Parts: sequence; C-alpha cells; structure tokens
Amino acid sequence: MNAIPADLPRMFRPEPKLSAVPTQPTAKTRETLPAEQPAPRTWSFIDSTTSKLQEVTCLAGCTVNHDMDRETPTHPYDVWCATDGSDVYLPIAEGASGVEEFRVLSAFIRQEPFSRNMHERVPHAQVEIVDDHFMESLDPDGLASVILTLESQLAKFREVHAQLVELREQGRVQL
Repeated sequence: MNAIPADLPRMFRPEPKLSAVPTQPTAKTRETLPAEQPAPRTWSFIDSTTSKLQEVTCLAGCTVNHDMDRETPTHPYDVWCATDGSDVYLPIAEGASGVEEFRVLSAFIRQEPFSRNMHERVPHAQVEIVDDHFMESLDPDGLASVILTLESQLAKFREVHAQLVELREQGRVQL
C-alpha cells in the first residue's frame, strides 16, 4: 500500500476525496438566511455652531427623514436617528373630557451621535409608556428590566382577567 509520510509538507499531500456528491438543499434542510439589511445612510449637514460640513452615518435601520437637517444649518445636538416602533392605541379615560385613544407601550432604538451625554451617542432604547411619556436612554440591561417588569404586570393582568371571568360566571342572572 502507498502510505503518505506523516512529515510530508501539506502542499504535497493529496486533496481528500468527497465521499458522495453533495445534494441540493431542500426546504427541510435549507437554512433561511436573514433578510439583507440595507447599508446605513451617510449624509452631511452644515454645523450651525462652526459652519463646517459634518458627516453622519445613520443608525442601521434608521427611518428618520433627515432632509431638513441637510438643507439648513443644524445644531449637532439636534441630529438623531431612530428605528420605527410599533404603535398600539388604547382608549383611555381622561377626566371630564371622556375617552380618548392614546398610543401606549411603544419601543424603538435611538442614537444621538453628537449628544452631550456619551451614553446617548451609542444606540439605546426608548420606551413610550403612554403618548409622549418616555423612559429614555435604556441600555440592554435597563430594557431587560422594563421587559421583566411588564411581564410580571401582564401575569397580574391575566390573574385579574381570570377573576373577572369567574365573578361574571357566578353572577349570571336571567333578565
């Protein structure tokens, strides 16, 4: 038998042979690839404090329309990027004015590249509790705490729902 010496340099070793011809992936075996994200936008604006041109690369997934920032001199602190949150509206009683639909429990990512606060220069989460009332500048641990708190409260909601259903069943009367 022709044995290959163990100390033979790799470049002189024969390529291993395939044991079988690979098959085409099927729907069962094919991995789904993540949707390709578009490259973040890069754009420029005139800094209103220095009159110099500043370049900005948006946060990945930014949906903010920066046309006004580009067209007029802009203060750097007024430049920010954000992703879309999903809006949910619920009817909420507001004093004597009756019931009004308010946006509740929306979350999105925000970044302020020229902020005075260093923690706002990196992507951070914002949670809108109810119409324009936000929890701001949440890091991943902070957002996790909010999620755990809301999950706990949701469990309480489910308990109240079960109690309400039971009480309604007990109190059924024929009218």
